Amino acid sequence: MIGKRLKVYYSSKNGKLFLVSITLLAAWFIMTTVSPVFKGKTGRLFSDTYDRSDYFERGKWFTEHTPPLSEYPQIPTLLFGINNLTSMWAETDMQLAVYLAFFSFEMLVILFLVFNLLLELLPPNFQNYAFLILLPPTLYFTYNRFDILPAFLCLTAYSAATKRQWTKVSIILAVATFTKWYPVLLFPGFFMYAFYLELKFQWKMIIGFAVTSIAILLLSYSFGGFESVLATYQFHMARNVDYIAFPVLINNLARSVLGIPLIPPNYLLFFFIMQISAPIMIVFVKLESLDQLIDYCIVVMGLFVLFSRIWSPQWFLWLLPFLIISAKNAKTAWLIIVYNISIYLCFPLIFDSYGKSSYQLQIAGLLTYLILIFIIFRSIKNLKQVFSFSKIKTDIKILFPPP
Repeated sequence: MIGKRLKVYYSSKNGKLFLVSITLLAAWFIMTTVSPVFKGKTGRLFSDTYDRSDYFERGKWFTEHTPPLSEYPQIPTLLFGINNLTSMWAETDMQLAVYLAFFSFEMLVILFLVFNLLLELLPPNFQNYAFLILLPPTLYFTYNRFDILPAFLCLTAYSAATKRQWTKVSIILAVATFTKWYPVLLFPGFFMYAFYLELKFQWKMIIGFAVTSIAILLLSYSFGGFESVLATYQFHMARNVDYIAFPVLINNLARSVLGIPLIPPNYLLFFFIMQISAPIMIVFVKLESLDQLIDYCIVVMGLFVLFSRIWSPQWFLWLLPFLIISAKNAKTAWLIIVYNISIYLCFPLIFDSYGKSSYQLQIAGLLTYLILIFIIFRSIKNLKQVFSFSKIKTDIKILFPPP
């Protein structure tokens, strides 16, 4: 009788939320304590302090009363500083440890909120797919990075779109854009989806996105002038290719097969154009359903990750919530699992075991990109059904109806 009641409870939403909260707390405790207990002998298998230590350093603007400057966009830079409130009262030699533990706890709370949203968005017969966010690689990169935050914001924008809350969508996407830049590429898809549903130009979305963006930039400017506004953009404009970014692998392949490198300036420019090219689809695709909007988002984020000259394995977290929502069968669920595992194999396993320039890492990276390419083409195939070269005429008629 008790077993039956427990089964009913854990099949309910509250039961699922309780189970996930306990799992995340246990994961946080294990990942926080295992490295100190084993005196760092576990390497980065459970915990990676490199990026989080960087967040701590970039957040010192709060305690040192200096402008919030960092290579990260405005929202995380502010967050890094505000988080010092949790550690600034500790002993000097303990401040970093307290900061790292709190930051990771904060990110796992956001992952919990993602799970909660997924339960609301998934059909009842597919709600168990939300548990895919508990895959170990997802927990690892959520614990050690902040990329679950923009993923949550974009999922929240999607949730608002399901309720036709268009101004809320635009505001959230603007905040997400200054957390990581890729959400600005999602905005055209959300805008056109609202346009087709309401059959009118969504000025409120344009205004909401613009006003929120200007407010964030003005806040940044008030702290440190143009230096605070431009610092992150100047840093990333100067960055070169690294590790096993897809352009690097293509260059290495060309060098080994053809005997020539492909690194002229136009080479990287080409990949940058490809990286931000996905919104062109809205010219030919009529986004009239939520499934189409999901596929649009997957293509946008997938191309952004694929063609970037920067290799950041944690970026798969951006895609994960939308991949879960798109899952309608076990094949897609297994695809998500394999993609998760392939990321963790690349980093930290192979990266730390064989080195950043090893053939093992390049092969593993290439296999991961092949999975990502399959994911992108899967969504393009879904969108292909609504490709139309006559759509432009229809849009013009809606925007400018005949007198």
